[in-house]
Amino acid sequence: MEQELATTKQPAYIWGMGENRDLRASLQSIGPQIPGLSFDGVLLDGRKKATMCAELRISFEIREAQTLAEACSILWTRHPARALELAGKRPVLELASLCGVSATAVAKELQATKPKKSHHKRRIEGESFSQLKTANKMVRRLFTLEPELYAYAREASAQLGHRNVNKLVRDALWEKVALLVPMAPQFQPRRVLPPNAAHYGADARDRNGQLQPHRAQRRRSG
Repeated sequence: MEQELATTKQPAYIWGMGENRDLRASLQSIGPQIPGLSFDGVLLDGRKKATMCAELRISFEIREAQTLAEACSILWTRHPARALELAGKRPVLELASLCGVSATAVAKELQATKPKKSHHKRRIEGESFSQLKTANKMVRRLFTLEPELYAYAREASAQLGHRNVNKLVRDALWEKVALLVPMAPQFQPRRVLPPNAAHYGADARDRNGQLQPHRAQRRRSG
């Protein structure tokens, strides 16, 4: 019982991922095998180990790099992307010199970590306000939410009965738009197609010229 109570009094760290649990077990059994790395007073590598070792009261060596080149070359052997981030925006040859590797290796790493551009996003960004107002497809956009807000949004959508966070967000946006934007519709606008839907024919419209996806699909299938 005393042992169980002592376990519950440990610092409130939650190591949810298996990787962190394995690292913690390794530190307890054999201790840290690779020292941390710092440069200019900033710990570049070994943050998790430093935290765990402090909690476990295990000594953890931190190596202080004296130059940017030393820091980048050591960091490259562990985390190439971090080494390039530390070096900053420079020509490939200069990055290769700082990291102590070939220009080809740097070029490959830059290509691997380069964010992929979305053709759909570029097309949407280039369209005018009037074009977007009359477009016949939904626009797929990425929004960043705090985990807590997303959890509450899921709960709110469940309370509404549809369990659709996208619908909840759209409804909230339309309410705000109706209040702030002059001449904006006071209701949700015409129905449009999903982003990945195929083009429908001209007969897929009602008397007001609005698209009717389901009707068009039935007519095609018939």
